[in-house]
Amino acid sequence: MEHQMLLIDIAGRFHRDGANLSVTTGGVAIAADRADYVRSLLPTGLPKWGQCTFAQAKEVGRILARECLAVGAITRYLGTTAWERFWEDSAAHESMLNRLQGGKAGLLKPANIARILAFIEGAAVASGHAAYLSKAIETAKANGPITIGQTLIFDDELGGESRESFMELWNGARPQSRTQAVGVTFKTCEVRLTTEQDEPLLMLPDYVAGLHHCVQLAGAGPNKFPLTASQANECIGPMRNGKLKIGTAYFDLDYRSMFGEAVACAETEMRRRYPNG
Repeated sequence: MEHQMLLIDIAGRFHRDGANLSVTTGGVAIAADRADYVRSLLPTGLPKWGQCTFAQAKEVGRILARECLAVGAITRYLGTTAWERFWEDSAAHESMLNRLQGGKAGLLKPANIARILAFIEGAAVASGHAAYLSKAIETAKANGPITIGQTLIFDDELGGESRESFMELWNGARPQSRTQAVGVTFKTCEVRLTTEQDEPLLMLPDYVAGLHHCVQLAGAGPNKFPLTASQANECIGPMRNGKLKIGTAYFDLDYRSMFGEAVACAETEMRRRYPNG
């Protein structure tokens, strides 16, 4: 069974309001048996994207172009009325949960939900593009269904949320209908939430997300980037050999359509426990 390593990171912040509300997810797929080799290629002392030099970013771009199976970058714009409503409905639900349970809503907070969805989106685009480039879809059509094992490594930005909760959401939400329809199934072998200090390969999606974010938003407002949009675009250039899949989207999710049953249960319990408000 083919085994891939998927590495996912995000550039941008999930704020409720402000200027230039957007986030970019970077996804990188590499062959799992080449992870040690690719890790050895990273320059010593390589900083995170936000502190990089032009030369460092160009070198990472070359590594990505040469060594990765596929690279994905998706920018999602958050400045929508749906995003505003999402926060409002989430705040009402969180308030009820805090009163009923005496604790925080955790993974049901809007920023965490949006972050998890961005993780899923980044992993899906990178793995799907890797399957396309590797001819896995053609192989499945010719010889029958195939399974690709995956180790998924996400930058740990969930504020201490448990691995088990994230795994449940990952396994329940990961879209595979399009690939399974053509005979390719991805099997999650392992999921890790970690940092660049513990897994230096996370530098790769960190740079992918940062570079694409910069290309999209540099000059659009108060964002501070280490490179100009032109420089970032030059660093991405080597990946335009077919390995890079990019996209844009707007936040359009509805909180109650996702968690309506949980909200209704909380409202019912609130009325039972606190009939007088």
